[in-house]
Amino acid sequence: MYRIIMNDLMAWYDKGQSQVLLLKGAKGVGKTWTMIDFGQGFFKNLIYVDFEKDEEVYPLFKQGTRIKAERLLAALCMYCDQSFEDRQTLLIFDEAHLYPRAVEAIMSLKSQRPELPICIIASTVGVIAHEGEYAAEFYPLKLYPMTFEEFLTANKAQELCKSIENQKIEPVKPEVIEEITKYLKIFYITGGMPIVVLDYVKNHDFDRTDAILRELLVRSKEHIARYAPKTYAQKADRIWHSIPEQMEKDNRKFMYQYVDTKARAREYENSVNWLVDTGLVRKVNRIRNGIAPLVTQVDDKSFELYHLDHGMLRVMCGVSHDEIKTGDETMEDINGALLEQFVLSELTMNKMVQDLYFWISGATARVDFVFEDDGDVVPVDVQSRIRRKAQSMKVFNSKYRNHMAIRISLDELGFSKGVLNIPLYGLWNF
Repeated sequence: MYRIIMNDLMAWYDKGQSQVLLLKGAKGVGKTWTMIDFGQGFFKNLIYVDFEKDEEVYPLFKQGTRIKAERLLAALCMYCDQSFEDRQTLLIFDEAHLYPRAVEAIMSLKSQRPELPICIIASTVGVIAHEGEYAAEFYPLKLYPMTFEEFLTANKAQELCKSIENQKIEPVKPEVIEEITKYLKIFYITGGMPIVVLDYVKNHDFDRTDAILRELLVRSKEHIARYAPKTYAQKADRIWHSIPEQMEKDNRKFMYQYVDTKARAREYENSVNWLVDTGLVRKVNRIRNGIAPLVTQVDDKSFELYHLDHGMLRVMCGVSHDEIKTGDETMEDINGALLEQFVLSELTMNKMVQDLYFWISGATARVDFVFEDDGDVVPVDVQSRIRRKAQSMKVFNSKYRNHMAIRISLDELGFSKGVLNIPLYGLWNF
């Protein structure tokens, strides 16, 4: 399946692979498949090592920076039963971050043989061991669940993508919007995890979709149990399970009392940070004021936690695919949460948007997302037909006199009185 990150991988390839490609992302977002697919298309040979599964290969890397390049290459070729050709062989080291000595050995190999194309894959979005030390020698990229554009492409609906891309020039025809909306609803059900999307494309069976999503949730729970430090693994599990309840609230602000009635922030802070680093949850901090630079307005103690993927969140919340298909308005609150999860994922993949924050004032006014664009502060209001709260945007605009605001809704693309309306399906293209 086509992934947008292929463009970034080709940029690394065109630059001569002088840096070690460091591909990060949560478990299950398609990092390994993407790199192998890319490697097979651009290189003659692949040497692939998975440190999570091939533990017997680790002794080859125990020498760390003292490793001898030729000896290691010969051992890898024998271990993987692959031939080696200079500049024609891509070396992929999956989950190497689990063994800091292995990272040292890989970077030593690169320093001895600068011409080698090397990739490290890490199931994290946080900092890996020795990353700061070798920062200048890494080419960092992050992979997230699939976007709606990628979903349409996987379903061979590229013509719909073209209509969305051209909407700034030519309005999208009503019949085309109807078709796009049909796919949007399906994507709302499946989410963007590649294994789920691929199965839907092949089988068009939502019961299978839900079964795979439930399995992914089990794997996430197992990942927490296996890799979270023992001192706060149990807390991390409780936090992860509390996300649906946290997001059902009108005020999405993360509250420790929903994790444990006796919970204290200082007791759970490390567990929250660990979950964020794994990518299993996404953290959006509150800003005190809508004044640039926003980074100076961050309130580190006040934040919202989102899930990795809106499909996984839907199943975790117990929302059936039938409820999504029928648009049952009795699900107003949770549908609002799922909608914001979807919007967060799409905005994260838009290169025009950097760090996302949220803003609240008093007990009622809340702006879902806020970001900074060339020094301008841009508030983002997420709306659906069952959940309108334009008043919050008016409060923000009146207080900070920002030049532009964004409303995300089911309405068509348009700009009026300083507000840019972006249709849900076109978030990746504004």
